[in-house]
Amino acid sequence: MAPLTSRRSARLSASAPMRRRALPLGCAVLALAATAAAPTFIGMLRGIAFKSAAHSPWVARHAEGEAAGVVTLDAPTGKCPYSKENMAMEGAPDAESDGLLPGERYIAMNRFQVRAGSEAQFEQRWAQRKSSLLELDGFRWFSLMRRVPPTGEEPTYEYPDDYSYVSFTIWETKKNFNTWRKGTAFKEAHGGGDFFGFIGMVINGFMTSKGPPKPAFWRGTLMEKTTEEKPRLMFGPGGRPDADGQNLLDPDVFVSMNRFTVTEGREREFEQNWAQRENKLQDLPGFRHFQLLRRDQTPDDDVNYISLTVWDDRAAFDNWRGGDSFKKEDKLAVALLRPPQPFFYEGSLVLESSAGA
Repeated sequence: MAPLTSRRSARLSASAPMRRRALPLGCAVLALAATAAAPTFIGMLRGIAFKSAAHSPWVARHAEGEAAGVVTLDAPTGKCPYSKENMAMEGAPDAESDGLLPGERYIAMNRFQVRAGSEAQFEQRWAQRKSSLLELDGFRWFSLMRRVPPTGEEPTYEYPDDYSYVSFTIWETKKNFNTWRKGTAFKEAHGGGDFFGFIGMVINGFMTSKGPPKPAFWRGTLMEKTTEEKPRLMFGPGGRPDADGQNLLDPDVFVSMNRFTVTEGREREFEQNWAQRENKLQDLPGFRHFQLLRRDQTPDDDVNYISLTVWDDRAAFDNWRGGDSFKKEDKLAVALLRPPQPFFYEGSLVLESSAGA
């Protein structure tokens, strides 16, 4: 059976021949800036763009100021991170017709490849950026997550990919997310809503990251929350203006993710196995919330499900993992093409709505 990514590529090659695309406003602004700004600014952008061969092709081409009108880019060579293609949300399963669990939440996740040594600067940008998430309809929960080794492993522990950070936002519905994505709050979050804010964001991104973020979208099912009253976390983007760019932010929570590659056609069996599990978490010390996430797009990798558990800290997670209830989780690993992959994060800048996640 062809992997998920191969099937996706086959569909795209059949329906999307090579062509040159007009890029959205954000990327056009950057290209126009590179052609119209002072030579020193152009040189700075070029220097950033070509500092490492790991930079994505669209960066170098914009820095060269290839077009002064409509900016274009060959589809197969890379895309602007704000392009419709890179924000692709097509290919979601039809939950009703496939007999899948109804979505209780909508999750937008961006994956970042942050340069080694630039982690504190990357976090500072988030800690000081403008945000109005709490004012938006349907917002539930946010965290910037820094990937960390499993308990007992060395700091040099290597994961199978280079996405060392994740921004994770929970919405009540996909409509709520799309309203934010198309509104002024999205522009504010991506550079303050003005030209210089956008350019500042771009420069910071090029200095700290190896390329543009990679989005992933999910439907959250089987939501489970703690029964304990906990202090509401109220940091969020812009919530730590004293971040100095030299030291990492203190974590607010600890996050465990298991990534699953479920065999095509067995998704319903996989979900029902989770829905009928004996193990419940809501009364465990240090537990905050859990969701089983189903991919809501054609995957750009081979991951179509994630189990996400948020804890007060690593100690709470380790206590659960060392108990009998953790052992029962092994029975949930059915209908998989390969064993699940565990990933661990320290979540900072957590922001919770009054209703929680």
